Amino acid sequence: MSLRDRLRQQPKADQNTILTRFGVLSNPFPTSSQTSGNPHYPIPEDSEAENRILSFIRDENSEVLVVLGTQGVGKTNFLNYLESEIADAMVELDDFYIVRYMADPEPSFDGIIRTILQELGTDHLKNVAKELNSNNAPLDKLKSFDLRQALFKLMKAPDDEEILRRAMEWLLGFRLLNVHRDTLGVSFRLDTVESRTAVLREYILLSSELRLLKGIFLLLDELEKQAGVLGPTAVVRYLSSMRAIIDALPKHLFLVIALTPDALRRYSSALPAFRSRLENQITLRPLLDYDEAQKLARFYLDEAKKAAARAEEVELGNDELVTEQEMADAFANAKRASERRGDEGVRQREFLNSLHSIAEQKIQALNA
Repeated sequence: MSLRDRLRQQPKADQNTILTRFGVLSNPFPTSSQTSGNPHYPIPEDSEAENRILSFIRDENSEVLVVLGTQGVGKTNFLNYLESEIADAMVELDDFYIVRYMADPEPSFDGIIRTILQELGTDHLKNVAKELNSNNAPLDKLKSFDLRQALFKLMKAPDDEEILRRAMEWLLGFRLLNVHRDTLGVSFRLDTVESRTAVLREYILLSSELRLLKGIFLLLDELEKQAGVLGPTAVVRYLSSMRAIIDALPKHLFLVIALTPDALRRYSSALPAFRSRLENQITLRPLLDYDEAQKLARFYLDEAKKAAARAEEVELGNDELVTEQEMADAFANAKRASERRGDEGVRQREFLNSLHSIAEQKIQALNA
C-alpha cells in the first residue's frame, strides 16, 4: 500500500483513539533527532546551576559555567531548562537582563559579540543616550575616543533615527563610510575582535552604571563543533576571543558553555590559558543502570499523561504504551551497543529513541 493510500485511510479521530487507549496525546518519547522542546527530567545538577545563577543575580560578579557530557546525555535539554528557568525568573525581577541561548554558535567569535549588541538593540542605545543626558554623566571615563564621540552625538539628539541607525551600524562593525564620520564623528571601523570586545566592555559597564543593564546570560551549545570546523590557528583565535570577553567583563556576564570532555581536552591543549577560565564544571553522565533508565522513561510517560489530562475532557485509557519488560529490554539492548563502542553507560537520547520506536509501533497498530 502506498503512502498516499495510507494517509487517505488515516482516521481523523486518531488522537482520540490514542487518548482513549493509552491516555496520551501522541508519542511521549522523543526521537534521536528531537533534541529541543522535550521535558526536563530533574537531576541533582539542576540545584548546582541554580545556586550559581542566584549568586550571580545577587553579586553580579561574572561567572563561567561549563556543562560537560558526551553526545546524547542531555546537554541541550539542560541548557534549554536553564534558559526557561532564567527567563521565568526575570519576570519577577527588574527587567535589566538579557537571556540568549545560542544552539549553533558561528565559527567566529565576532558573531557572538554581534549577537549581544543586536540583542541590546537601538532601543537600548537610545535609552543610554537619554540617561546620559538626564544624569549629566561624564563620558571621559570611556577609553574609546570613537565611542565617546558617538555617544556625545546621540546625547544631543537621542530621538534622531538617522544617528541611532548609524551608531548601531558602527557598533556592529559595518564598513565605515563618510556618512558615519560626519554623523557620529568616529574615525575607525570596529573591524577586529579586539576592538569590538573593548567597545562592548565599555558599553556594558556604562549601561550598568546608568542602571539600564544588570547582566547578560549567554548560553552556548555545541561548542565542540568549532574543533571540527576550524583549523588549529582559527581555533586558538576563537578561544582567545572568548577568553578576552570573559576577562573584559569581571561583572555582569553569566556564560554557560556546553561541550564534550574530548573537546575540552583539545581546547585546553590548544590554549592552556583558556582552561583556567573553565574550572566551574557540571558533568552530565549517561544512564548507568536500569533503575535510572526506568525513572527517566516513567517521567516522560507521566508528563505526557499530565498534558493529555489538561488538554482533553475525555476518559483517558490506561493501557501501557511501553511495558516494564519492554523498557528493560530496550535498556539492555542499548547497553550492549554501548559496551561494543567502549562507552560508559547508556546515552539518554539513545534509550529514549528506542522507546519512541516501541511506542510508535503500538500507535500505528491502532490504525491497522
